[in-house]
Amino acid sequence: MRRLLFIFMLIAAVALISGCTDYLSPMESRPPGEVETTEVIMQNYRFLPQDIRVSVGDTVTWTNNDRVTHTVTADNGAFDSGDFGPGETFSYTYQQEGIFGYSCTIHPGMIGTVTVVE
Repeated sequence: MRRLLFIFMLIAAVALISGCTDYLSPMESRPPGEVETTEVIMQNYRFLPQDIRVSVGDTVTWTNNDRVTHTVTADNGAFDSGDFGPGETFSYTYQQEGIFGYSCTIHPGMIGTVTVVE
């Protein structure tokens, strides 16, 4: 019985200690200089996900999964995909921190936000 109690206490101590360590999100644990591509799907007249978070230097790729033409146009004028049809993609690499809104100029109700962190 003492052995079983000792094992239980040891397992509890390990669980407690492991819970005290810092957790690094996937963005924080990436090696410096590694670039990530984040996908945004355009479907049912929406950007999915609508709001995303990336690091400086990361690329966002939008894919048109609708049956109609869309655009991806930055609110600040930094980029404009122009019209692109079903199955086509558009990519943009973010080079500075900030919160950047974008929309489809053809369908103004389609909006999204990219938050870029260092």
